[in-house]
Amino acid sequence: MAEKKTAKEIVLEVLKKEKRPLTPKEIQKLTNLNYNTIRGRLQDLKKEGLVVRTENGWIYKEYAKK
Repeated sequence: MAEKKTAKEIVLEVLKKEKRPLTPKEIQKLTNLNYNTIRGRLQDLKKEGLVVRTENGWIYKEYAKK
């Protein structure tokens, strides 16, 4: 059986898949994760340098405009 993904992995996967900035509410609709969990994981991912916050939401760093 496959290992269960962590909330952080799920959030990062959604951001990679969507290729556009997403708000925590949009991520919640796509993943059914708890809103506060999403916000916390976004902060963790930001500290790790994997996501960037833009005026339109959060985006995977590789897709952020340079």
